Amino acid sequence: MKKTILSILMLFMVTSLFAGESDNQKEIEKLKAEISLLSRQLQSMTNQLEKLEKDVKEAPSSQQKSVYQNQNPDISVTGTFRYMGTDDKKDIRRNSLKLDGSELNFSKAVSPYTRGNVTIGFYDDEAHVEEAYADLAYSLPWNLNLRVGRFLVNTGYINSIHSHDWPFAVMPFPNEYFYGGGHGYGDDGIMISKHLDIDDQTYGQISVNALNGNNTLMFNNGQTKVFGGRVLFNRYFNDFDDDIQIGLNYNQGAHDAKGDLRADIYGVDAMYRHRINQFDKITLLGEYIKSSREQLAPSNLDAYGYYVAGIYKFKRTYNWHIGLEYDYSEKPANNTDATRAKSIFAGWWFTENDRLQLQFRKLEDPFKGRDSNEIWLQFIWGMGPHKPHLANF
Repeated sequence: MKKTILSILMLFMVTSLFAGESDNQKEIEKLKAEISLLSRQLQSMTNQLEKLEKDVKEAPSSQQKSVYQNQNPDISVTGTFRYMGTDDKKDIRRNSLKLDGSELNFSKAVSPYTRGNVTIGFYDDEAHVEEAYADLAYSLPWNLNLRVGRFLVNTGYINSIHSHDWPFAVMPFPNEYFYGGGHGYGDDGIMISKHLDIDDQTYGQISVNALNGNNTLMFNNGQTKVFGGRVLFNRYFNDFDDDIQIGLNYNQGAHDAKGDLRADIYGVDAMYRHRINQFDKITLLGEYIKSSREQLAPSNLDAYGYYVAGIYKFKRTYNWHIGLEYDYSEKPANNTDATRAKSIFAGWWFTENDRLQLQFRKLEDPFKGRDSNEIWLQFIWGMGPHKPHLANF
């Protein structure tokens, strides 16, 4: 537009010059016609610009909405193949090769305030929705965050982490007995959380959950609702080379079919990480879980379990991690004895997308009435943005 105006002015000056110095009337008339044409073109362009500005002001929300509706989600696939060997001849898993599970994940921001996530799990030739939730942020009062849908509940540390992101091949017994084997405690409900920036080296998070109670080990499988929450504290020190994290959990529901008898689940988890250099790191972690069930008899039925583990991650051409673990766990409905297990595990990384994991476990299982030695070998691989990583450890 500026170039058009400049051309008009130049032509006008040339016309004036020619009018004073030339008697060629035809040339003057020709220049006047060109000026008239340029003026009409300028007016047409101005009208179009005003119309476009008006359209943008009147319908910004509909245009914005169509942009987000046309976005395709990020798609990731993760698979786990394993071998399980044991000297327990009664174990049906003995010397078995199996696709231990695969996951299909869809994730995308559906608006500036909402991000959607769907994970479909395939286990034993069956498919189910493992997670399907939306996270809302930046639009709620007091900078609250909201998660609504089906998700892995943030009770304890590893329960909300998918198994292909664990450094060990097998779920610790306390998590298996109290939260559920295989995939942990997933439920339908809502979670409201608040992030706390205490200072430049300390942060925390408080969350409150209202859940359907879809868990046959802890509660009565959805007949009464479950309410609970988690408090998390993390502190960095030593120039951010070290940090310590502590979590407290609580969930309350009913464990009997009628929903008359209350169950309380308490949990404490802690983790310490020391970063030696860019590749090498030592992690110490553990969790404690306690169940208290109301009984018709005078006293409650209390049971507990815990595990502790140490992990060393290092790089020797390929990335490696090795670790030790000890498990002790009663069962929520049986505190007369406990399973004990000692494990050594290791992982060998080809790339950030695939790795081998090996775990040897020696266990004493009074609930089965026999002791055994187990060996687990896993191959874990992933495609897409959601990689099978160990960033949480």
